[in-house]
Amino acid sequence: MQLTIEIDDETYAGIEAVAKQEHSSVSSVVKHALSRLPALRKPAEPVKQPHGYKIPISKGAYPFTMEDVYAVEDDNDMRGLS
Repeated sequence: MQLTIEIDDETYAGIEAVAKQEHSSVSSVVKHALSRLPALRKPAEPVKQPHGYKIPISKGAYPFTMEDVYAVEDDNDMRGLS
């Protein structure tokens, strides 16, 4: 589907710069940016948890950190198993 929208010059210049940096098109940059809006995201598919481990799923609200890994290990009695 094609759609014409009005974007101010400064915003468009920023989109063009990102597209050039990523070797992509302006259209792709806009699509990617819009797809990251929570209201426009498709519902996530249910995730099967292998072996019954309780692994939290990051929804993009914050990065998955080592503290998160340690918490998962502690919740599943896995600390120090490497």
